[in-house]
Amino acid sequence: MTKEARREHFLDVAAELVADRGIEAVTMEGVAAAAGVSKGLGYAYFDNRGELLVALFKREVAVYRQRTRDRMAAATDFEARLRVGVAGWFDMVAERGQLLGTLLQASQVQAALQPHRSRYYRDLEELYGRMAADALGIPKEKAVIASAVLIAGLSGVVDRWVECKEPRELLEETFVQAALGAFRNLA
Repeated sequence: MTKEARREHFLDVAAELVADRGIEAVTMEGVAAAAGVSKGLGYAYFDNRGELLVALFKREVAVYRQRTRDRMAAATDFEARLRVGVAGWFDMVAERGQLLGTLLQASQVQAALQPHRSRYYRDLEELYGRMAADALGIPKEKAVIASAVLIAGLSGVVDRWVECKEPRELLEETFVQAALGAFRNLA
């Protein structure tokens, strides 16, 4: 395996441990054992457990971002881009929600993840704010603030899907219509 492939394999094994047994199961030694490699190999890529978990979070977010970027490139207007983003968020939760949720809520790594989580949300707010400003003529500052409010609301909508088992299609459509109405009202 190449150095990058070994690093990715280490992250894959850590992701499986988090999803299957929780954050406590992730130790440098435990991941190495589960990966079938020497204890020292993990330290060749990550200084410690916290760094490993931050790298795992960053990788998961990067996958979501790339998928969303690819889908948005094919979208023809603001509404289509918004729909793609919302669908991508639901897809991410469906595929990796347990892993990301565990990482975000783990007290052992919250401090280390906080700057990355904040940066992730600020980037999303900027992206959607810029799209709304360009498409609808909303002042960018207002569009970014509205995006921040809506992204926080989307988390609540996804929570309803996960916890209340409400239909995804209904939740997505309701959110998109509410978001479009909010942006159009600002315009």
